[in-house]
Amino acid sequence: MNRVRALAAAVALVCAAALGATGCATLPSSSSPQVIDTFSPSGAGLAVPTPVPDQEPDLLVRDFLKAAAIADQRHAAARQFLTPEAAETWDDSAETTIVLRADLSAEGGRGADRAEYTLRAEKVGSLDPGGIFREDVGQLEVTIGLARQDGQWRIDRLPPGVVIERTEFVSTYAQRDLFFLSGSGDSLVPDTRWTAADRTDLGFSLVNLLATGPRPGLESAVLSRVPTSVSVRPDQTADGEEVSGTSIDFTGLPVLSSQATTQFAAQVVWTLARADVPGPYRLERDGAPLDERFVDGWTTEDVRTFDPYPPVEPMRNALTAADGLVRLEATGARPAGGPWSEVRGGRSATMSHDDRVLAVVADEDRAGPQRLLIGAIDGEPAEALAARTLTGPTFHPVDGRAWVMADDARLVRVGAGGDAPSVQEMDGAPIRALGSRVTGLRIDQSGAQLAVVVDGKVFIGALSAETGQPLAGTFRQIGRALGESATVVAWRDRSTIVVGRDTSEAPVTTITVDGAMTEPLSQRNIAGPVTAIAAAGREVYVVDQRSLLRLDTAAETGDRYWREINGLAAIRADPVVAG
Repeated sequence: MNRVRALAAAVALVCAAALGATGCATLPSSSSPQVIDTFSPSGAGLAVPTPVPDQEPDLLVRDFLKAAAIADQRHAAARQFLTPEAAETWDDSAETTIVLRADLSAEGGRGADRAEYTLRAEKVGSLDPGGIFREDVGQLEVTIGLARQDGQWRIDRLPPGVVIERTEFVSTYAQRDLFFLSGSGDSLVPDTRWTAADRTDLGFSLVNLLATGPRPGLESAVLSRVPTSVSVRPDQTADGEEVSGTSIDFTGLPVLSSQATTQFAAQVVWTLARADVPGPYRLERDGAPLDERFVDGWTTEDVRTFDPYPPVEPMRNALTAADGLVRLEATGARPAGGPWSEVRGGRSATMSHDDRVLAVVADEDRAGPQRLLIGAIDGEPAEALAARTLTGPTFHPVDGRAWVMADDARLVRVGAGGDAPSVQEMDGAPIRALGSRVTGLRIDQSGAQLAVVVDGKVFIGALSAETGQPLAGTFRQIGRALGESATVVAWRDRSTIVVGRDTSEAPVTTITVDGAMTEPLSQRNIAGPVTAIAAAGREVYVVDQRSLLRLDTAAETGDRYWREINGLAAIRADPVVAG
Protein backbone atom coordinates (compact mmCIF):
# COMPACT_ATOMS: atom_id res chain seq x y z
CA MET A 1 0.00 0.00 0.00
CA ASN A 2 1.22 3.50 -0.78
CA ARG A 3 2.74 5.15 2.29
CA VAL A 4 0.40 8.11 2.24
CA ARG A 5 -2.64 6.00 1.40
CA ALA A 6 -1.96 4.02 4.56
CA LEU A 7 -1.76 7.20 6.58
CA ALA A 8 -5.04 8.42 5.19
CA ALA A 9 -6.80 5.17 5.94
CA ALA A 10 -5.70 5.27 9.54
CA VAL A 11 -6.52 8.88 10.31
CA ALA A 12 -9.76 8.29 12.17
CA LEU A 13 -8.13 5.86 14.58
CA VAL A 14 -5.15 8.12 14.87
CA CYS A 15 -7.12 11.13 15.98
CA ALA A 16 -9.19 9.24 18.49
CA ALA A 17 -6.20 7.61 20.11
CA ALA A 18 -3.95 10.61 20.08
CA LEU A 19 -5.60 13.79 21.01
CA GLY A 20 -8.76 13.00 22.86
CA ALA A 21 -11.29 15.79 22.94
CA THR A 22 -9.21 18.19 20.90
CA GLY A 23 -9.58 16.00 17.81
CA CYS A 24 -7.29 15.97 14.81
CA ALA A 25 -7.97 19.49 13.61
CA THR A 26 -6.01 18.79 10.47
CA LEU A 27 -7.80 18.23 7.21
CA PRO A 28 -9.28 20.65 4.18
CA SER A 29 -11.59 24.48 2.29
CA SER A 30 -10.67 24.75 -1.44
CA SER A 31 -11.08 25.97 -4.91
CA SER A 32 -11.40 23.87 -8.02
CA PRO A 33 -8.23 22.28 -9.38
CA GLN A 34 -5.98 24.01 -11.88
CA VAL A 35 -4.83 22.73 -15.29
CA ILE A 36 -6.49 19.36 -14.85
CA ASP A 37 -9.39 17.92 -12.87
CA THR A 38 -7.07 16.80 -10.10
CA PHE A 39 -9.80 15.45 -7.90
CA SER A 40 -11.81 13.33 -10.32
CA PRO A 41 -11.89 9.75 -9.03
CA SER A 42 -12.29 7.69 -12.14
CA GLY A 43 -11.33 4.26 -10.86
CA ALA A 44 -13.77 1.41 -11.08
CA GLY A 45 -15.58 0.23 -7.98
CA LEU A 46 -16.10 3.66 -6.40
CA ALA A 47 -19.48 3.73 -4.66
CA VAL A 48 -21.26 6.84 -5.93
CA PRO A 49 -24.24 7.90 -3.78
CA THR A 50 -27.49 8.56 -5.66
CA PRO A 51 -30.85 9.87 -4.42
CA VAL A 52 -33.13 7.18 -2.99
CA PRO A 53 -36.84 7.28 -3.82
CA ASP A 54 -38.99 8.76 -1.02
CA GLN A 55 -35.85 9.59 0.98
CA GLU A 56 -36.29 11.79 4.05
CA PRO A 57 -34.80 15.29 3.57
CA ASP A 58 -32.17 15.02 6.33
CA LEU A 59 -30.92 11.70 4.95
CA LEU A 60 -30.82 13.17 1.45
CA VAL A 61 -28.58 15.98 2.74
CA ARG A 62 -26.34 13.37 4.34
CA ASP A 63 -25.94 11.51 1.05
CA PHE A 64 -25.34 14.81 -0.72
CA LEU A 65 -22.40 15.47 1.60
CA LYS A 66 -20.99 12.03 0.77
CA ALA A 67 -21.38 12.63 -2.95
CA ALA A 68 -19.68 16.03 -2.59
CA ALA A 69 -16.38 14.21 -1.99
CA ILE A 70 -16.44 13.14 -5.66
CA ALA A 71 -15.46 16.09 -7.82
CA ASP A 72 -15.75 14.30 -11.17
CA GLN A 73 -17.42 16.42 -13.88
CA ARG A 74 -17.99 19.44 -11.65
CA HIS A 75 -19.43 17.36 -8.81
CA ALA A 76 -21.96 15.65 -11.06
CA ALA A 77 -22.71 13.06 -8.37
CA ALA A 78 -23.63 15.75 -5.85
CA ARG A 79 -25.71 17.73 -8.35
CA GLN A 80 -28.13 14.78 -8.59
CA PHE A 81 -29.37 15.80 -5.14
CA LEU A 82 -30.23 19.34 -6.30
CA THR A 83 -33.22 20.71 -8.13
CA PRO A 84 -32.50 21.38 -11.83
CA GLU A 85 -32.32 25.13 -11.15
CA ALA A 86 -29.94 24.73 -8.19
CA ALA A 87 -27.81 22.21 -10.09
CA GLU A 88 -27.32 24.74 -12.85
CA THR A 89 -26.39 27.67 -10.58
CA TRP A 90 -24.44 25.99 -7.74
CA ASP A 91 -20.86 27.30 -7.69
CA ASP A 92 -18.88 24.28 -6.53
CA SER A 93 -15.54 25.98 -7.30
CA ALA A 94 -15.84 28.71 -4.67
CA GLU A 95 -14.40 26.75 -1.76
CA THR A 96 -14.02 23.18 -0.50
CA THR A 97 -14.15 22.92 3.26
CA ILE A 98 -13.33 19.69 5.07
CA VAL A 99 -14.98 19.41 8.46
CA LEU A 100 -14.61 17.07 11.38
CA ARG A 101 -18.27 16.01 11.43
CA ALA A 102 -21.37 17.67 10.01
CA ASP A 103 -24.25 18.11 12.46
CA LEU A 104 -27.69 18.87 11.01
CA SER A 105 -30.63 20.47 12.79
CA ALA A 106 -34.03 21.40 11.36
CA GLU A 107 -34.07 24.86 12.88
CA GLY A 108 -35.79 26.33 9.85
CA GLY A 109 -38.65 23.92 10.26
CA ARG A 110 -40.19 21.42 7.90
CA GLY A 111 -43.46 21.61 6.05
CA ALA A 112 -45.17 19.46 3.50
CA ASP A 113 -43.11 20.79 0.60
CA ARG A 114 -40.23 22.73 2.20
CA ALA A 115 -37.51 21.95 4.73
CA GLU A 116 -34.51 23.83 6.01
CA TYR A 117 -31.48 22.49 7.83
CA THR A 118 -28.61 24.22 9.56
CA LEU A 119 -25.25 22.50 9.14
CA ARG A 120 -22.72 23.13 11.90
CA ALA A 121 -19.24 21.66 11.95
CA GLU A 122 -15.68 22.15 13.16
CA LYS A 123 -13.38 23.10 10.29
CA VAL A 124 -10.12 21.19 9.99
CA GLY A 125 -8.66 22.58 6.80
CA SER A 126 -9.05 23.45 3.17
CA LEU A 127 -7.95 22.29 -0.26
CA ASP A 128 -6.53 25.07 -2.33
CA PRO A 129 -6.09 24.85 -6.14
CA GLY A 130 -3.77 22.06 -7.17
CA GLY A 131 -4.66 19.82 -4.22
CA ILE A 132 -2.81 21.93 -1.65
CA PHE A 133 -3.95 21.23 1.89
CA ARG A 134 -4.14 24.13 4.29
CA GLU A 135 -5.02 23.75 7.96
CA ASP A 136 -7.96 25.78 9.18
CA VAL A 137 -9.79 26.18 12.47
CA GLY A 138 -13.10 27.57 13.59
CA GLN A 139 -16.75 26.75 13.22
CA LEU A 140 -18.70 26.45 9.99
CA GLU A 141 -22.42 27.21 9.85
CA VAL A 142 -24.45 27.07 6.63
CA THR A 143 -28.13 26.78 5.78
CA ILE A 144 -29.43 24.24 3.28
CA GLY A 145 -32.97 24.50 1.92
CA LEU A 146 -34.97 21.71 0.30
CA ALA A 147 -38.13 21.56 -1.79
CA ARG A 148 -40.35 18.65 -2.74
CA GLN A 149 -40.57 18.28 -6.51
CA ASP A 150 -42.57 15.53 -8.17
CA GLY A 151 -42.96 13.98 -4.77
CA GLN A 152 -39.21 13.82 -4.07
CA TRP A 153 -37.07 16.03 -1.85
CA ARG A 154 -34.25 17.92 -3.56
CA ILE A 155 -31.90 20.68 -2.37
CA ASP A 156 -32.86 24.03 -3.89
CA ARG A 157 -30.83 26.43 -1.79
CA LEU A 158 -27.23 26.08 -0.62
CA PRO A 159 -24.21 28.39 -0.34
CA PRO A 160 -21.36 28.38 -2.87
CA GLY A 161 -18.56 25.89 -2.31
CA VAL A 162 -18.31 22.29 -1.14
CA VAL A 163 -18.37 20.81 2.35
CA ILE A 164 -16.87 17.35 2.89
CA GLU A 165 -16.73 15.37 6.10
CA ARG A 166 -13.25 14.13 6.93
CA THR A 167 -14.18 10.45 6.80
CA GLU A 168 -15.37 10.88 3.21
CA PHE A 169 -12.33 12.94 2.32
CA VAL A 170 -9.79 10.34 3.43
CA SER A 171 -11.68 7.57 1.64
CA THR A 172 -11.74 9.36 -1.72
CA TYR A 173 -8.48 11.35 -1.68
CA ALA A 174 -4.84 10.35 -1.17
CA GLN A 175 -1.66 12.22 -0.31
CA ARG A 176 0.97 12.19 -3.06
CA ASP A 177 4.28 13.99 -3.35
CA LEU A 178 5.38 16.23 -6.18
CA PHE A 179 9.15 16.64 -6.20
CA PHE A 180 11.07 19.84 -6.86
CA LEU A 181 14.80 20.51 -6.70
CA SER A 182 16.59 21.99 -3.73
CA GLY A 183 18.61 25.16 -4.23
CA SER A 184 21.75 23.11 -4.84
CA GLY A 185 19.98 21.16 -7.59
CA ASP A 186 21.15 17.78 -6.31
CA SER A 187 18.35 16.94 -3.89
CA LEU A 188 14.57 16.60 -4.09
CA VAL A 189 12.02 18.43 -1.95
CA PRO A 190 8.53 16.90 -1.55
CA ASP A 191 5.47 19.08 -2.07
CA THR A 192 2.52 17.06 -0.81
CA ARG A 193 -0.77 17.27 -2.70
CA TRP A 194 -4.14 15.57 -2.36
CA THR A 195 -5.57 13.88 -5.44
CA ALA A 196 -8.36 11.44 -6.07
CA ALA A 197 -7.39 8.08 -4.61
CA ASP A 198 -8.44 5.90 -7.54
CA ARG A 199 -8.00 7.98 -10.68
CA THR A 200 -6.83 6.08 -13.75
CA ASP A 201 -4.83 8.94 -15.31
CA LEU A 202 -2.74 9.59 -12.20
CA GLY A 203 0.59 9.85 -14.02
CA PHE A 204 -0.59 12.60 -16.37
CA SER A 205 -2.35 14.34 -13.49
CA LEU A 206 0.81 14.50 -11.36
CA VAL A 207 3.05 15.64 -14.23
CA ASN A 208 0.60 18.41 -15.08
CA LEU A 209 0.66 19.49 -11.44
CA LEU A 210 4.46 19.53 -11.54
CA ALA A 211 4.24 21.99 -14.42
CA THR A 212 2.13 24.39 -12.32
CA GLY A 213 5.07 24.79 -9.94
CA PRO A 214 5.43 24.48 -6.16
CA ARG A 215 2.91 25.56 -3.58
CA PRO A 216 2.93 29.17 -2.33
CA GLY A 217 5.73 29.59 0.19
CA LEU A 218 8.04 27.11 -1.53
CA GLU A 219 8.62 29.08 -4.74
CA SER A 220 11.79 30.79 -3.50
CA ALA A 221 13.05 27.67 -1.72
CA VAL A 222 13.10 25.22 -4.64
CA LEU A 223 13.95 24.98 -8.33
CA SER A 224 12.22 23.08 -11.13
CA ARG A 225 13.30 21.71 -14.49
CA VAL A 226 9.65 21.14 -15.46
CA PRO A 227 8.71 24.49 -17.04
CA THR A 228 5.23 25.98 -16.86
CA SER A 229 5.20 25.97 -20.68
CA VAL A 230 5.19 22.18 -20.83
CA SER A 231 2.09 20.10 -21.45
CA VAL A 232 1.52 16.38 -21.59
CA ARG A 233 0.15 14.51 -24.59
CA PRO A 234 -1.84 11.28 -24.27
CA ASP A 235 0.00 8.01 -24.89
CA GLN A 236 0.04 7.24 -28.62
CA THR A 237 0.47 3.48 -28.19
CA ALA A 238 -1.29 1.64 -31.01
CA ASP A 239 -4.46 -0.28 -30.19
CA GLY A 240 -3.70 -3.82 -29.11
CA GLU A 241 -0.01 -3.08 -28.48
CA GLU A 242 0.99 -4.05 -24.97
CA VAL A 243 3.71 -1.90 -23.45
CA SER A 244 4.79 -2.17 -19.84
CA GLY A 245 5.35 0.92 -17.76
CA THR A 246 4.24 4.47 -18.44
CA SER A 247 4.84 6.77 -21.41
CA ILE A 248 4.80 10.53 -20.91
CA ASP A 249 5.13 12.70 -24.01
CA PHE A 250 5.95 16.37 -23.33
CA THR A 251 5.26 19.27 -25.66
CA GLY A 252 6.73 22.72 -25.12
CA LEU A 253 9.81 21.28 -23.44
CA PRO A 254 13.01 23.12 -24.39
CA VAL A 255 16.26 21.31 -25.15
CA LEU A 256 18.02 20.61 -21.86
CA SER A 257 21.66 20.06 -21.00
CA SER A 258 22.72 16.62 -19.82
CA GLN A 259 22.60 17.71 -16.19
CA ALA A 260 19.24 19.44 -16.59
CA THR A 261 17.84 16.36 -18.34
CA THR A 262 18.81 14.20 -15.38
CA GLN A 263 17.28 16.70 -12.96
CA PHE A 264 14.09 16.84 -15.04
CA ALA A 265 13.91 13.04 -15.07
CA ALA A 266 14.54 12.88 -11.32
CA GLN A 267 11.56 15.14 -10.64
CA VAL A 268 9.24 13.20 -12.92
CA VAL A 269 10.43 9.67 -12.14
CA TRP A 270 10.35 10.03 -8.36
CA THR A 271 6.97 11.80 -8.47
CA LEU A 272 5.51 8.91 -10.45
CA ALA A 273 7.30 6.13 -8.57
CA ARG A 274 6.28 7.36 -5.11
CA ALA A 275 2.67 7.47 -6.31
CA ASP A 276 2.88 3.82 -7.43
CA VAL A 277 2.52 4.70 -11.11
CA PRO A 278 4.11 1.70 -12.86
CA GLY A 279 7.54 2.05 -14.49
CA PRO A 280 9.71 2.09 -16.47
CA TYR A 281 8.95 5.68 -17.47
CA ARG A 282 9.42 6.48 -21.14
CA LEU A 283 9.94 10.24 -21.15
CA GLU A 284 9.56 11.78 -24.60
CA ARG A 285 9.75 15.21 -26.19
CA ASP A 286 7.29 15.57 -29.07
CA GLY A 287 7.27 11.83 -29.65
CA ALA A 288 11.05 11.30 -29.48
CA PRO A 289 12.97 9.95 -26.47
CA LEU A 290 14.09 12.70 -24.11
CA ASP A 291 17.47 10.93 -23.86
CA GLU A 292 18.57 8.28 -26.35
CA ARG A 293 20.26 6.36 -23.54
CA PHE A 294 16.85 5.64 -22.02
CA VAL A 295 14.76 4.62 -25.01
CA ASP A 296 13.29 1.76 -22.98
CA GLY A 297 12.44 4.06 -20.12
CA TRP A 298 13.86 5.49 -16.90
CA THR A 299 13.75 3.77 -13.53
CA THR A 300 14.48 5.03 -10.04
CA GLU A 301 17.89 3.37 -10.28
CA ASP A 302 18.80 5.80 -13.06
CA VAL A 303 18.23 8.72 -10.66
CA ARG A 304 19.12 6.95 -7.42
CA THR A 305 21.31 9.82 -6.20
CA PHE A 306 18.14 11.92 -5.99
CA ASP A 307 16.30 9.40 -3.81
CA PRO A 308 14.14 11.64 -1.57
CA TYR A 309 13.82 8.93 1.09
CA PRO A 310 17.22 7.20 1.19
CA PRO A 311 17.97 4.46 3.74
CA VAL A 312 19.35 5.77 7.03
CA GLU A 313 21.43 3.91 9.59
CA PRO A 314 20.27 3.80 13.23
CA MET A 315 21.89 6.05 15.81
CA ARG A 316 25.54 5.17 16.53
CA ASN A 317 26.41 7.78 19.19
CA ALA A 318 24.91 9.47 22.20
CA LEU A 319 25.90 12.43 24.34
CA THR A 320 26.10 11.92 28.08
CA ALA A 321 26.36 14.68 30.66
CA ALA A 322 29.08 12.90 32.66
CA ASP A 323 31.09 11.08 29.99
CA GLY A 324 30.71 13.21 26.89
CA LEU A 325 30.32 11.40 23.57
CA VAL A 326 29.76 7.64 23.78
CA ARG A 327 29.58 5.06 21.01
CA LEU A 328 26.66 2.62 20.91
CA GLU A 329 27.51 -1.01 20.21
CA ALA A 330 25.68 -4.30 20.48
CA THR A 331 27.24 -4.94 23.87
CA GLY A 332 26.39 -1.50 25.25
CA ALA A 333 27.74 2.05 25.32
CA ARG A 334 31.40 2.91 25.70
CA PRO A 335 33.33 6.20 25.57
CA ALA A 336 34.02 7.29 22.01
CA GLY A 337 37.50 8.35 23.01
CA GLY A 338 39.26 11.56 22.07
CA PRO A 339 38.45 15.15 23.08
CA TRP A 340 34.68 14.86 22.63
CA SER A 341 34.54 12.32 25.45
CA GLU A 342 36.00 15.00 27.73
CA VAL A 343 33.07 17.38 27.19
CA ARG A 344 30.94 17.74 30.31
CA GLY A 345 27.44 19.06 30.79
CA GLY A 346 26.27 18.26 27.27
CA ARG A 347 22.62 19.20 26.68
CA SER A 348 22.12 18.49 22.97
CA ALA A 349 24.21 17.40 20.01
CA THR A 350 23.87 16.94 16.26
CA MET A 351 26.07 15.41 13.60
CA SER A 352 26.59 16.96 10.17
CA HIS A 353 25.01 15.11 7.25
CA ASP A 354 28.39 13.73 6.15
CA ASP A 355 29.04 12.44 9.71
CA ARG A 356 32.27 14.44 9.92
CA VAL A 357 31.40 17.38 12.17
CA LEU A 358 29.79 17.43 15.60
CA ALA A 359 28.07 20.37 17.30
CA VAL A 360 27.26 20.27 21.01
CA VAL A 361 25.43 22.63 23.35
CA ALA A 362 26.87 22.26 26.84
CA ASP A 363 26.75 23.96 30.22
CA GLU A 364 28.80 22.49 33.04
CA ASP A 365 27.22 24.98 35.43
CA ARG A 366 23.45 25.04 35.07
CA ALA A 367 23.41 28.63 36.37
CA GLY A 368 25.96 29.77 33.81
CA PRO A 369 25.79 30.38 30.07
CA GLN A 370 25.37 27.68 27.48
CA ARG A 371 28.23 27.11 25.03
CA LEU A 372 28.19 25.89 21.45
CA LEU A 373 31.12 23.58 20.72
CA ILE A 374 31.87 22.50 17.17
CA GLY A 375 34.58 20.54 15.40
CA ALA A 376 35.50 17.42 13.49
CA ILE A 377 34.22 14.26 15.11
CA ASP A 378 37.78 12.96 15.33
CA GLY A 379 39.26 16.34 16.24
CA GLU A 380 39.26 18.97 18.97
CA PRO A 381 36.02 20.80 19.84
CA ALA A 382 36.19 24.59 19.68
CA GLU A 383 33.86 27.02 21.42
CA ALA A 384 31.96 29.08 18.84
CA LEU A 385 29.70 31.21 21.04
CA ALA A 386 28.01 31.43 24.42
CA ALA A 387 24.55 32.65 25.37
CA ARG A 388 21.98 32.40 28.12
CA THR A 389 20.07 29.83 26.03
CA LEU A 390 20.95 28.04 22.78
CA THR A 391 18.31 26.19 20.75
CA GLY A 392 19.58 23.59 18.33
CA PRO A 393 22.07 22.81 16.91
CA THR A 394 20.97 21.77 13.42
CA PHE A 395 23.13 21.36 10.30
CA HIS A 396 22.43 22.63 6.81
CA PRO A 397 22.95 19.68 4.43
CA VAL A 398 24.59 21.73 1.67
CA ASP A 399 27.06 24.15 3.28
CA GLY A 400 27.64 21.98 6.37
CA ARG A 401 27.21 24.82 8.84
CA ALA A 402 25.41 24.47 12.17
CA TRP A 403 22.53 26.75 13.14
CA VAL A 404 21.46 27.78 16.62
CA MET A 405 18.98 30.27 18.05
CA ALA A 406 20.67 32.27 20.80
CA ASP A 407 18.61 33.80 23.61
CA ASP A 408 15.41 33.31 21.57
CA ALA A 409 16.48 36.27 19.43
CA ARG A 410 19.65 35.74 17.39
CA LEU A 411 19.79 33.20 14.58
CA VAL A 412 23.42 32.20 14.06
CA ARG A 413 25.15 29.78 11.73
CA VAL A 414 28.59 28.44 12.51
CA GLY A 415 31.16 26.76 10.31
CA ALA A 416 33.90 24.47 11.58
CA GLY A 417 37.47 24.41 10.31
CA GLY A 418 40.30 26.87 10.10
CA ASP A 419 41.91 28.44 13.14
CA ALA A 420 38.52 29.16 14.73
CA PRO A 421 34.85 28.56 13.96
CA SER A 422 33.24 31.08 11.63
CA VAL A 423 30.17 32.76 13.12
CA GLN A 424 27.58 34.58 11.00
CA GLU A 425 24.44 36.39 12.12
CA MET A 426 21.36 35.54 10.06
CA ASP A 427 17.96 37.13 9.68
CA GLY A 428 16.02 35.70 12.60
CA ALA A 429 13.08 38.10 12.20
CA PRO A 430 10.82 35.49 10.48
CA ILE A 431 11.24 33.25 13.54
CA ARG A 432 10.97 36.03 16.14
CA ALA A 433 7.68 37.05 14.54
CA LEU A 434 6.20 33.67 15.55
CA GLY A 435 6.51 34.22 19.30
CA SER A 436 8.91 34.70 22.16
CA ARG A 437 10.37 31.35 23.27
CA VAL A 438 12.09 29.04 20.77
CA THR A 439 12.67 25.47 21.97
CA GLY A 440 13.05 23.53 18.72
CA LEU A 441 15.02 24.23 15.52
CA ARG A 442 15.64 21.73 12.71
CA ILE A 443 16.56 22.05 9.00
CA ASP A 444 15.18 19.32 6.76
CA GLN A 445 17.41 16.88 4.85
CA SER A 446 17.15 18.87 1.60
CA GLY A 447 17.96 22.28 3.09
CA ALA A 448 14.72 23.80 1.78
CA GLN A 449 12.58 23.90 4.91
CA LEU A 450 12.93 24.70 8.59
CA ALA A 451 10.85 23.32 11.46
CA VAL A 452 10.68 25.36 14.66
CA VAL A 453 8.85 25.14 17.97
CA VAL A 454 7.87 28.55 19.32
CA ASP A 455 5.78 29.01 22.48
CA GLY A 456 4.74 25.37 22.30
CA LYS A 457 3.51 25.56 18.70
CA VAL A 458 5.03 23.93 15.61
CA PHE A 459 5.81 25.91 12.45
CA ILE A 460 7.25 25.00 9.05
CA GLY A 461 8.95 27.66 6.95
CA ALA A 462 11.01 27.86 3.78
CA LEU A 463 14.70 28.68 3.32
CA SER A 464 15.83 30.74 0.35
CA ALA A 465 17.33 28.65 -2.46
CA GLU A 466 19.68 31.55 -3.17
CA THR A 467 20.83 32.73 0.28
CA GLY A 468 19.73 29.97 2.65
CA GLN A 469 18.04 32.57 4.86
CA PRO A 470 14.59 31.94 6.40
CA LEU A 471 11.91 33.46 4.17
CA ALA A 472 9.50 35.86 5.81
CA GLY A 473 5.84 35.07 5.21
CA THR A 474 6.41 31.36 4.59
CA PHE A 475 6.09 30.07 8.15
CA ARG A 476 2.79 28.34 8.88
CA GLN A 477 1.59 26.55 11.96
CA ILE A 478 0.86 22.84 11.67
CA GLY A 479 -0.44 20.35 14.22
CA ARG A 480 -2.92 22.80 15.70
CA ALA A 481 -4.62 19.92 17.53
CA LEU A 482 -1.55 19.72 19.78
CA GLY A 483 -2.33 23.12 21.23
CA GLU A 484 0.75 24.67 22.83
CA SER A 485 2.24 21.42 24.12
CA ALA A 486 5.19 20.98 21.73
CA THR A 487 8.71 21.16 23.18
CA VAL A 488 11.08 19.80 20.50
CA VAL A 489 10.98 18.75 16.86
CA ALA A 490 12.96 16.60 14.40
CA TRP A 491 12.58 15.56 10.76
CA ARG A 492 11.53 11.94 10.44
CA ASP A 493 11.92 12.27 6.67
CA ARG A 494 11.48 15.08 4.16
CA SER A 495 7.70 15.08 4.36
CA THR A 496 7.11 14.23 8.02
CA ILE A 497 8.24 15.68 11.33
CA VAL A 498 8.18 14.12 14.76
CA VAL A 499 7.26 16.27 17.76
CA GLY A 500 8.00 15.85 21.47
CA ARG A 501 5.43 17.25 23.88
CA ASP A 502 5.22 18.29 27.52
CA THR A 503 2.32 15.96 28.20
CA SER A 504 1.93 12.40 29.42
CA GLU A 505 -0.81 11.71 26.87
CA ALA A 506 0.62 11.08 23.39
CA PRO A 507 4.01 12.61 24.27
CA VAL A 508 5.41 11.91 20.77
CA THR A 509 3.48 12.69 17.60
CA THR A 510 4.24 12.71 13.88
CA ILE A 511 2.81 15.38 11.55
CA THR A 512 2.97 15.51 7.79
CA VAL A 513 4.56 18.74 6.59
CA ASP A 514 1.35 19.93 4.96
CA GLY A 515 -0.33 19.58 8.36
CA ALA A 516 -2.96 17.16 7.09
CA MET A 517 -2.11 14.09 9.17
CA THR A 518 -1.33 13.95 12.87
CA GLU A 519 -0.46 10.54 14.29
CA PRO A 520 0.66 9.68 17.84
CA LEU A 521 3.46 7.19 18.29
CA SER A 522 3.34 4.46 20.89
CA GLN A 523 2.58 5.50 24.47
CA ARG A 524 3.98 2.29 25.93
CA ASN A 525 6.83 2.68 28.41
CA ILE A 526 7.26 6.42 27.96
CA ALA A 527 6.57 9.17 30.48
CA GLY A 528 6.36 12.73 29.20
CA PRO A 529 7.39 15.46 29.06
CA VAL A 530 9.83 14.89 26.20
CA THR A 531 12.89 17.16 26.28
CA ALA A 532 14.88 15.87 23.28
CA ILE A 533 13.98 14.08 20.05
CA ALA A 534 15.73 12.70 16.98
CA ALA A 535 15.01 10.27 14.15
CA ALA A 536 17.15 7.99 12.02
CA GLY A 537 15.53 5.66 9.54
CA ARG A 538 12.89 3.49 11.14
CA GLU A 539 13.85 4.51 14.67
CA VAL A 540 12.81 7.53 16.73
CA TYR A 541 14.75 8.57 19.84
CA VAL A 542 13.52 10.69 22.73
CA VAL A 543 14.51 11.74 26.20
CA ASP A 544 11.56 11.49 28.57
CA GLN A 545 11.52 12.26 32.28
CA ARG A 546 13.55 9.13 32.96
CA SER A 547 16.07 8.31 30.24
CA LEU A 548 16.99 8.11 26.54
CA LEU A 549 14.55 5.80 24.72
CA ARG A 550 14.17 4.45 21.22
CA LEU A 551 11.18 3.18 19.25
CA ASP A 552 11.29 0.92 16.19
CA THR A 553 8.42 2.33 14.13
CA ALA A 554 8.59 -0.58 11.67
CA ALA A 555 8.05 -3.24 14.33
CA GLU A 556 4.79 -5.13 14.54
CA THR A 557 2.19 -2.87 16.11
CA GLY A 558 1.94 -4.98 19.24
CA ASP A 559 5.72 -4.81 19.75
CA ARG A 560 6.08 -1.04 19.56
CA TYR A 561 7.43 -0.28 23.01
CA TRP A 562 9.77 2.55 23.87
CA ARG A 563 12.93 0.80 25.03
CA GLU A 564 15.96 1.96 26.94
CA ILE A 565 19.28 1.86 25.12
CA ASN A 566 21.68 -0.82 26.22
CA GLY A 567 24.28 0.68 28.53
CA LEU A 568 22.50 4.01 29.05
CA ALA A 569 19.70 3.00 31.41
CA ALA A 570 19.12 5.65 34.09
CA ILE A 571 21.95 7.80 32.64
CA ARG A 572 21.32 11.32 31.44
CA ALA A 573 22.02 11.12 27.72
CA ASP A 574 20.85 12.76 24.50
CA PRO A 575 20.57 11.28 20.99
CA VAL A 576 23.19 12.15 18.37
CA VAL A 577 22.13 11.77 14.73
CA ALA A 578 22.69 13.67 11.51
CA GLY A 579 20.53 16.74 11.12
